[in-house]
Amino acid sequence: MVNLINSKNKFKKVPGILFGLIAVVVIFSVTTRYFFTLNNFINILEQASILVIASFAMTLTILLGKIDMSIGSIMSLTGVVTGLMIHNGMPVWISVFLGVVAGALLGMFNGYLISYQGFDFWIVTFSSMGIIQSLALVITNGATVPGFGNDFRFLGDGSLFGLPVIVLIASGITILLVFLTLRTTFGSNLYSVGGSEQISKYAGINTEAIVFKTYILSGILAGIAGIVLASKVNSASPIAGSGYEFDAIAATLIGGTPFEGGRGGIVGTLIGALIIAILMNGLNLYGFTPPIQFTLIGFIIVLIIIIDVLNEKYKAKKWGK
Repeated sequence: MVNLINSKNKFKKVPGILFGLIAVVVIFSVTTRYFFTLNNFINILEQASILVIASFAMTLTILLGKIDMSIGSIMSLTGVVTGLMIHNGMPVWISVFLGVVAGALLGMFNGYLISYQGFDFWIVTFSSMGIIQSLALVITNGATVPGFGNDFRFLGDGSLFGLPVIVLIASGITILLVFLTLRTTFGSNLYSVGGSEQISKYAGINTEAIVFKTYILSGILAGIAGIVLASKVNSASPIAGSGYEFDAIAATLIGGTPFEGGRGGIVGTLIGALIIAILMNGLNLYGFTPPIQFTLIGFIIVLIIIIDVLNEKYKAKKWGK
């Protein structure tokens, strides 16, 4: 009897969206010829990696009950900054480091205005989205920074231990963020502030510092995503990150982190991003054009979210007492 109860409790802890991921994999495996192959799975992981990193940046701010709409613009600017420094003779590792620092500074700007100055997070991040995007266009005169050497391209197009480096980078970031959010005081405070900022203040948590640090971390992650994107496509476009903020929001919501914050997290977002990447890959194998793909993916995502909500309600009803 005890074992049965423990089994139910373990099942209850399984994210409902995981069943959506399994269902999508099974459907495409059965209905397409080349989906269920090792090469295709590696290709999916490679395609998902940039979205995974960008989605983590979004997830952290949504866990606070806030948002960061400037993520795509930060990706564009950090990629451009890194690319220009490399073309001007700066060593690759220094260029990459300074690109990440640029992302951190942009996140710091957002975080300072939101946390210590009390400005609305929607207004701040929407405004900075436009400002940062414009800055990327200005410093490049609207032109794309062209190809790079193999040392920089290794980040986005290289392999190590038989796996794409970009997948290893995303995996390492995933592990670090899971540890940070679930095994540290900062992570505990992050969830607490997202649950109720006012109560967190009463509990003695420095909520301003938590918000400030979270936006810095969001900027760093967006910066890494932008740099890896530039490396992968072998060019740095001033609009390369445009639209990623909306895909990141979709992955976060699919993964079970709601806009009100305080629950959800990194693992769910990882699953959400993988679902989006698998849908794109599978529909591409079907031969659908991009506009039709986007429409179908939208419907499928809504369906998955509905199924997940119903599943959670069912589990709460069955085991909640």
